Amino acid sequence: MRKYLTELGLNMCAGNRMLVQQDFLNSTSQLQFNPHIYIIGKRPRISVDPKSIKIDGGKIYIDYLKQIGDQKIRIPTIGINQLGTNNISVASEYPYTELKITDNDTSEVFHQKAALQLMNFGHTMVQHLNLEVLYIGQSFGSDGSRNALDRLKNHSTLQNIYAEAIKRSPDQEVWMLLCDFNEIMLTSFDGRSKTYATTMDEDKKHFLNVMENPISEQHKINFTEAALIKYFQPEYNKTFKDSFPNPAHSTYSECYDIDLNMICVELNTEDLYLQLWNNHVNPKYLHYANFPLHSREDRKYMFEIT
Repeated sequence: MRKYLTELGLNMCAGNRMLVQQDFLNSTSQLQFNPHIYIIGKRPRISVDPKSIKIDGGKIYIDYLKQIGDQKIRIPTIGINQLGTNNISVASEYPYTELKITDNDTSEVFHQKAALQLMNFGHTMVQHLNLEVLYIGQSFGSDGSRNALDRLKNHSTLQNIYAEAIKRSPDQEVWMLLCDFNEIMLTSFDGRSKTYATTMDEDKKHFLNVMENPISEQHKINFTEAALIKYFQPEYNKTFKDSFPNPAHSTYSECYDIDLNMICVELNTEDLYLQLWNNHVNPKYLHYANFPLHSREDRKYMFEIT
């Protein structure tokens, strides 16, 4: 039976996203947002064939190389010379994983990792840029700190992943996807049913209670992390892989306190031209993890109309 005529759920939708590597954590660069969640993954190493670089009028020709085991797949590209002059130099130094452009005055005008530059060629390159999800964590520290960069600098799991990657997959690179999330309240009305487990007065009281008692940011991020871990089942995560959702977990108990029907997490990486995947989830841009908080025997799911 449907408990309420008006059932409510909470959806956390990814907003700002940024793809970085470990060296970014020790740089002077500043994030323009406070990430709630970080996803650690790996993908084939992307480098540049420096001998392939050629500037011809309004175009720049570069061959990228994707390493698979001891083989390197050549990826020819033709880019637009947006500087509008041939008086520039394009180079890549060993290990050829970065590109640098200097002008005729030897002033650096561009410096970027080869894999990030390859993203600029859009969806045609997605097959080379898919990220295998290995670990998911949140930026909230035990002391309440929200500085994800500080947490990651000395993150034991991150260091372990790097060590394992070098040992087991020297042809792969470790990347981190930093994300923040925005809240969207979900509402489902079913006026066709003749009977509910509550009265209309109880339905109204429940609706007002949810609206007047918003979930704290800490609990929202807790269940966002837990939902993504349950969904992706990452290799290096242990908690929540088999125990989410659970009313006994105090870290997101506020969702049960106001009697939500379900919680959801939405993560889209299409604008980064990479698809998230691992052995449990097929590669795709949009991942939508939704979890009813109650068993179907106890309560009808809010989007089950029939």
